[in-house]
Amino acid sequence: MAGDFDQRYLDVMETAAESQRITDDVANWIHRCVTNRLTINQWLDENENEWKILDNMCRSRPWATNKDTPFPYPFRDATNEMRKAGEPLWLGDTPESLAAESKPSARKDAPNDVLTNIVPTKEYPPAQRILLFTPEFGASTSYSAQAWSEVEPKGNTDVWTVTWQGWNDFDQMIHEVYHWVETFADGVSTVWYGHSMGAIVMYECLKRMHWRQAPCLPVAVFVSGCPAPHLFEESYRPMDARPWLNRLRIPHDFEGLSQKELEDLQRDFSVHLEHPVEGDVQAQAYYGLPLPGYAVEKLASVPRPTAVQRSAVMEDTKLMRSYRFLRADDKPVLVPLVCFHSDEDELVAEEDACAWAEYTTDHFEAVALGEEEDGEVLAAMGHGFAKAPPRALLQKVQEVAAKFRLNKDVDDPSMLPDIGPTNGPMPEECDALIAGAGITGVCCAREFAKVGMKPLLVEKTDAIGGIWKYYANIYSRVNTSEVGYRIMDQEGPTARPNQDHSPRHDILRDIYTICATWAYGQARCGWEVLKTEKQPDDTWVVTVKSVGKGTLHKVRAKFVLMAVNRRIGKRRDVVFEGEKLFRGDICYGYANELRHLKFWGKRVLIVGSGAFAFENLRTSIEHGAKHVTILGRRAGTTCPKWIDMLAFIRPMDQFHMTHKAGNMISFQCWRKCYEDAGLDVPDCWAEGLLKPHAHTISVSDLAYIGGFHGMVALKVGEIKRFRSDGHGVELTDGRTMDCDIVIKCTGFHLNEEVPKITGRQLMYANGLMDMNLAYLAEPLLDGGQFGSSKGMVDNSDVVDNGIGEFLQQHGDKLAKLPKHLGELFAPRGNPFGSGYGGGLNSQTRFIAYLASNPDRQRDFLAVAKANIDTIQTWSSLLPLGTYENLKAILAAACGYS
Repeated sequence: MAGDFDQRYLDVMETAAESQRITDDVANWIHRCVTNRLTINQWLDENENEWKILDNMCRSRPWATNKDTPFPYPFRDATNEMRKAGEPLWLGDTPESLAAESKPSARKDAPNDVLTNIVPTKEYPPAQRILLFTPEFGASTSYSAQAWSEVEPKGNTDVWTVTWQGWNDFDQMIHEVYHWVETFADGVSTVWYGHSMGAIVMYECLKRMHWRQAPCLPVAVFVSGCPAPHLFEESYRPMDARPWLNRLRIPHDFEGLSQKELEDLQRDFSVHLEHPVEGDVQAQAYYGLPLPGYAVEKLASVPRPTAVQRSAVMEDTKLMRSYRFLRADDKPVLVPLVCFHSDEDELVAEEDACAWAEYTTDHFEAVALGEEEDGEVLAAMGHGFAKAPPRALLQKVQEVAAKFRLNKDVDDPSMLPDIGPTNGPMPEECDALIAGAGITGVCCAREFAKVGMKPLLVEKTDAIGGIWKYYANIYSRVNTSEVGYRIMDQEGPTARPNQDHSPRHDILRDIYTICATWAYGQARCGWEVLKTEKQPDDTWVVTVKSVGKGTLHKVRAKFVLMAVNRRIGKRRDVVFEGEKLFRGDICYGYANELRHLKFWGKRVLIVGSGAFAFENLRTSIEHGAKHVTILGRRAGTTCPKWIDMLAFIRPMDQFHMTHKAGNMISFQCWRKCYEDAGLDVPDCWAEGLLKPHAHTISVSDLAYIGGFHGMVALKVGEIKRFRSDGHGVELTDGRTMDCDIVIKCTGFHLNEEVPKITGRQLMYANGLMDMNLAYLAEPLLDGGQFGSSKGMVDNSDVVDNGIGEFLQQHGDKLAKLPKHLGELFAPRGNPFGSGYGGGLNSQTRFIAYLASNPDRQRDFLAVAKANIDTIQTWSSLLPLGTYENLKAILAAACGYS
């Protein structure tokens, strides 16, 4: 005995303390990821930008019910209310950053917003995006939407202008413009184009982006009509070539411009001048109809700049003169760069333009347009040849954008890293055998390798990747914020972190990258684990079977980890009466069955109300569905992205608890989203539960935006039969629904293989099943997942009342524990929200710790109790099971037997 406790059991408690230390360490890592990636205001900007894009997309549809009314973005005000309620500093915030972000923009009069979508797409996300940085004196009209809409893939390339006019300080302008540019965080393959001084603005924004974790890093950049930055100050002098620019010091000076000078302003600087006549008069002129007398003279003359355009010319002239190149020691951008120049451009010499070759460490091209285009055509364009570009320029943009486009096709062998041969011979022995090579198994392999144990991944299918390979759709995205599912860092100056709510190709790339790095050549696909047999020396003999040949093989392993998905076993197939009468399409919402569907203008019925249902709702609306109904036996719960992100960006105390007043504000905002969208709030909320039993909380902004515009309905009911007219279904309560597409998201059977393979029905809350045998998989989600006692499943098999009574009698001893052990009994929050990544990272690290410390395992197993059902492993029971084992260890330390 050591004092009041048996030291042997305190050593066992140290194992539990190590688990908590790992959890805290992973939580801190996630917090660092958030801080390195963004502040809350930046995240709000990104989320608001996407919200507006989706809202504009919905409003553009002919069937939208609120075409003229955007759905106001609600979360910035709610965030500020939470700050006022006692949460002033969120992750990434400092008093200085808050003060800077609270300052109003230094931008004065400007022709339009910084970002303007001049070529939208009908569906989202687009295949690619082009950002056009305006030249000096410019506006969104500096580029012809009609001309730039010709870039292939035509109709699936959205084009935006980046307008930087309105500032009188260059550094302040770059700071604010960059802030807007980085709000594109949707992972679309993007190229940037800058003309004239717009190329300098683009370059300075890109240099800032290199050292930030930004998913919107362009894949290539284009410059035209601009000397290289180090030559700009001396070489680009439009005021010398066009001396009349020097006369423009006050707005009235523009009245003295001649017709030729006004024409030069339009031709060389892409300033769009409009006659000050009514729109109907302009229409009459367009169609050659008789005009009022006053309009004839005005339309015959070159129009004059507006007050805003005059301000832009005067301020941009000052900005050009103020630019100083300060990157002599750090010139290059780290992406491909293409430079266009024209012999007919009087303002920029060919050698000055070609000096951009010094500004990339990657692919570079200098394109002389005079070799490709008619000289008279280029002469007519002058310096402003990017407004309605010649065909050769657009073709080169199209060619380079396609060459460097982000590869998102996981069926392309070049997209995923090489993991070595997966059909090699099965070894006779290994350090750690992992059954299952999905995301859990591969992350476990990494952690085993880190502690010096060589992993062997045994996978029944023909490839690694698990459900992300075989059940996810090409449109699937993680049902939580990016940091909540992050399994590795994308580091380095050209790294692109996964986009928020990461898509399937990002996750599969990460899985393959981890396997290639930590378990190269150690995956064996096409082998099924049949049985594990414990040996006297606590090793295991594992029987595996070749799926293709049927041959058996035995592997002796020091440690065995079952990494088999618990929640997703075989698909739950449902067939309804009369399906053959249906004239539309029927498919399941998994494994790319819906890939062939044409959604445009169709009415979609989704059967089920879980995460896959809301994923398919998003896919349907993004691809043009007229209306989507989710029909579930129970009302599922969905939340906006903001609600999910709160788990990772709000301040927490040392026990991962959040501010209660802030919780109420966020919940009220969430409820109001339902109400404003015209959607029914979940029935379970009236019972005090956030979500129904055995459901997750789905995350979808588009459910609310689509609801607001009359495109989404969430209904409770069950299909009785398909109607005989072939155009809909009849429900069990007599209601009917019209539909053109039915997508079944009816869930999965539980995977019951692990107890059969291991011979063990019970496990410990920390993942152990026996000495050197463990099982890691996401738990089942009961109503008590987020701490509510009302939704918790029966826990009578987990709680040991005898131990509880003993500890009540010896409660004074709890205070005598070392501080870090006593804190194990303190109530704790969940630092990982609904995200799987944090728990996965911490659990795999802890299992590797146990595997490399067998004495710790042995001591734990001697006193702890296997109190969790291996299949019916409910999320609320895991922390309770851990707590009960802690109580048992403490009681043993105090002499309980």
